[in-house]
Amino acid sequence: MTLFRSLRPLVIFLLLGGGVFALERWRDPEDTPSRTIEVTASQLQGIRERWTAQWGRPPAADELRGLVEDAAKEEILYREALRLGLDRDDTIVRRRLAQKMTFLLEDVGAMESPTEDEVEAYHVMHAARYREPIRTTFTHVFLSDERRPDPVGDARVLLRALSTTTDDRWRQLGDPFMLRREYAGRTDQEIADLFGRQFTEALPTLGTIGWQGPIPSAYGTHLVRIVSRTTPREPSLDEVRHRVVEDLVADRRRGQNDAAFAEVRARYELRLPAEPAVEQPPEQP
Repeated sequence: MTLFRSLRPLVIFLLLGGGVFALERWRDPEDTPSRTIEVTASQLQGIRERWTAQWGRPPAADELRGLVEDAAKEEILYREALRLGLDRDDTIVRRRLAQKMTFLLEDVGAMESPTEDEVEAYHVMHAARYREPIRTTFTHVFLSDERRPDPVGDARVLLRALSTTTDDRWRQLGDPFMLRREYAGRTDQEIADLFGRQFTEALPTLGTIGWQGPIPSAYGTHLVRIVSRTTPREPSLDEVRHRVVEDLVADRRRGQNDAAFAEVRARYELRLPAEPAVEQPPEQP
């Protein structure tokens, strides 16, 4: 017992692992990784090419031997890990293997290029996806609700001053703002993400007639000047052809992958534990 306690944890681990390995060899001597590590000519060439790509020159003889030893070390540790069953019940390993299997399924079968008729039909079917949304270009002056007892009243006073200002002095007015004072070509969703829904919903009512407000936002109170506001439009197929083709191929690939997995899934039976009986509460008298 004293001798066992004096052993280092790594030694104990290897001894126990060796015992497990011996038991596995006894149970199924053929189901174990080989102890021969063979480096093929193509693998050796790959090692040389990776070194050359990194360092700009081919490896010297001793450097190549070191690279081969490093690769052999990795392979040996990998095989020993398999012998000890370290790949089992490991969430990260399982997830990585499942990911690699997903990549294999994605590579099954060649994907043909869609025809012109198919591209046109896909564009018509998914026209909403390619619709160009409303985009607004605007500037604003911010008044902080925290710094001012009456930011709305201050905004009205400032609005009268801005109505007679034609230069860039508006940039020095108001309170410091954590974001920008000018925004160009932003969609309503992008503006809502920045300022909040209430601010965004007020923009269509403003028009392009100079400074207006006050407008509330998630940050405080604003005076806003709409520079331009576009109207939504349907771009032609030629304008979005690249996106349409990419989306069509991606949808087909997704369907092909789903079909490939369904074929594999059909080989398996899923068994779940029986649902525990739900006790009914006693009836009230």
